[in-house]
Amino acid sequence: MSPGADVRSIDSLREWIAAAQVFGHDAGEALGGTQMEIRRAFDWIAEQGHLWERACRVGEQDVAQAKAELAARRFPNFDGKMPDTTVQERNLRRAEDRLEHAREQVLKCRSWAGRLPKIVEESFTGRGRRLQNFLEGELPRTLGQLARRVEALERYADLRTDYTSAPSALPPSAAPQESPP
Repeated sequence: MSPGADVRSIDSLREWIAAAQVFGHDAGEALGGTQMEIRRAFDWIAEQGHLWERACRVGEQDVAQAKAELAARRFPNFDGKMPDTTVQERNLRRAEDRLEHAREQVLKCRSWAGRLPKIVEESFTGRGRRLQNFLEGELPRTLGQLARRVEALERYADLRTDYTSAPSALPPSAAPQESPP
């Protein structure tokens, strides 16, 4: 059989219960905030993917336009000389570079969209679910049991006069006894 609890302050137990309730609330808020940030990360990656896909379409149009401008400049002038196409060639290279960059970004977004769920599952979901189960189930049940025990201690303390009364200078056995007359 286990020895009885050596409770010295019921008020300390009440404070501890209140602190545990604050912890439960704060941990629940943090868990919810973390879940919201994870959702925002998924949404951000999807949004970036759409933006880069649109940049690819614009880039393809820019490359087509730069090619058309270069092709138009490759015909000889009225005097038979070939015009300078340096500017058009540079514009084509820049448009192709921008298109290639946009395509790389689309691939990165797709890669992250595929990898992020696994990363979240490995590093957060299991632990987060356990914390949520604790906060929703075990913590309230345990705090309820502790609150009932505190109430029992308070009832017990009300029965004991030596617990609630101020200690006297002399213990009851050392108090002066009246002698019979």
